[in-house]
This record gives sequence, structure tokens and C-alpha cells, in this order.
Amino acid sequence: MPELNFEEDVAIDLDNLHEEWRNHASNRKKYADEITYLDKVVKKAHEKVKVTRSRLIREAKELKLSSADLREGYYREHEDHIKAKNAQIDAEYNLGMAWNALSGMDDRKYALQDEVKLWIRNYFATPREERMVESGKTISKEIESKKVDTHRTEINQRRRRK
Repeated sequence: MPELNFEEDVAIDLDNLHEEWRNHASNRKKYADEITYLDKVVKKAHEKVKVTRSRLIREAKELKLSSADLREGYYREHEDHIKAKNAQIDAEYNLGMAWNALSGMDDRKYALQDEVKLWIRNYFATPREERMVESGKTISKEIESKKVDTHRTEINQRRRRK
């Protein structure tokens, strides 16, 4: 099985959307292949639990455990059955997590679609003219608070006019 790195596979490089689209289907296929493989593992684990249970019930009958409750207690408490059942639970957990990852890859597809739509419509703002930025320049608190007060006063005056 290929190495899966969900964090890396689901990340979108906004500067290379064409590459993201080109690689998306093959990345999603890796997760779909993993689900198919894990589904097979779950089926084998389920079958192993059934075979182990049958073997242990046969042993219980040979030990002359006559009632169904005694036979069930025998196989449920047996170490082989517990191991097989834990393996089945682990396999089902891994399959569920793989389904969640595949769902994440589908969400990634929709996010890619939205990013492309925004890019086509020039949604992302860029500076219209070059800005002159001086490093280390700070605004004093007095000037900043005067600007905020002036701005707040203008907004309130506009509201009153309406």
C-alpha cells in the first residue's frame, strides 16, 4: 500500500491550483484503494471471529459443557476469541478512519472548485499601486486615538442623518 499522509494530501497550494487539480484524482484514488483493502481486512477479521467461535464451541462440547450459556461463556472468555474480536474492532476502526479521510478528500475537491472560481473572477485583492512602507515607523497612541475618535464621530453623524 502507498504511504498516506492525510495532512499533506489535503493541503491546497493556492499558488499552484493547476497542479492541485492534476494530482487530486490520484491522491483520492490512494484513499479509495485503502478503503478497499481495509474492507477486505474487516471481512477476514469477521470470518476469523466466526471460525474461532465455532472451534471454541466445539471444544466446549467436548468438555461436556451442556448448556448454551456455559458454551457461550467458555468461548467469550477464551483468549483466542478475545484476540480475534479485538483484531476485528481495530480493523473496523481503521476502515472508519479511512472513510473519514476519503470524505476529507471529497471536501478538498469542493474547496479546490471554489478556489478556482474565485481565482477566475479575480476575487483576491492585489495592491493597485505600489505602497511606500517605512520600516520601524510607528504611530503614537495619541494620534491613533484621535483618528479612531474622528472616525467614530463621522460614523455616528452619518447614522443620525439617515
